[in-house]
Amino acid sequence: MAESIDAGALDQRLELLELAETSPGVFEWTTTCRTWGRVTTGKNAVFAPHAASAPGVEVVIRRRALDLHHALRWRDCTGKTWHLLPVSLAPYGMTYTAVKAALVDMVQVRQVGDETTVEIVCPGVISEQYVRHEQQWPMSVNDIRQVLSIPKLVRLSPGALVEIGEQLFEVVIPHETEPFCNEYEIEVRRDL
Repeated sequence: MAESIDAGALDQRLELLELAETSPGVFEWTTTCRTWGRVTTGKNAVFAPHAASAPGVEVVIRRRALDLHHALRWRDCTGKTWHLLPVSLAPYGMTYTAVKAALVDMVQVRQVGDETTVEIVCPGVISEQYVRHEQQWPMSVNDIRQVLSIPKLVRLSPGALVEIGEQLFEVVIPHETEPFCNEYEIEVRRDL
């Protein structure tokens, strides 16, 4: 990796995001600052251990307060806005930071509140895990299990229902040991 960069190469507008509780139980990514950077597409990036990989990028920005709890927002040359989840940070010369990040589509997650759980709304990323088909006489079912990755600040209750889009999933297995995100295996059963 080069030890310096021409400032003119920082030609992409980026937003540095931080998770904030904007109202009780509602978490959103908020912009803390805007900056210029160089964005290079590259290999896939694994943003969570139990999730599938996503397309990756490397971003070079001027050094600032940034860690893996933050995120970036970037608009590519086609006009599509991407959410970037950092997977690693490294110094780049004396004044820059190289950020390897996963390009992800964020979804809104709502934990359905009842007498044992509170309603929580937060951003999340859905990754494929597997689909299991089971033949039961006289009908068939599909068990669809996916991995939901959410920021570390938010915790979901095992057994709770979460609404993503217009679909309800059950939180089946929590994976909360990662330092920068919580992962949950969520499942829905569909009759065929």
